[in-house]
Amino acid sequence: MALLAEAHMMINSTPSPPLPNSLEDSLIQVSEILRCASATAYETGDNLDGLKRDLAFSVVHLINMAKAELERSLECVQNL
Repeated sequence: MALLAEAHMMINSTPSPPLPNSLEDSLIQVSEILRCASATAYETGDNLDGLKRDLAFSVVHLINMAKAELERSLECVQNL
C-alpha cells in the first residue's frame, strides 16, 4: 500500500496552483497558464521544420486567440 502511495506522489510532482479567491483571480491565473503554454509552443516550434513547425505555431496562434478572449472577459469582470 505504501508503494502505491509513493508512486502516486511521484506522478503528481507538479504542485497545484493556489485556489483563486475570485473570478478575476481565476481569469488572471488562466492568463498566466496560457502565457506559459504559448511560450512553450513557440520555443518548440522554433526548433522544428516543415509541417511540425507549422503545427506548433498553429498552437501558438490558437493560444493567443484564447488569451485575447480571456483578456476581454477579464476587462468585463473588472468593469463590474
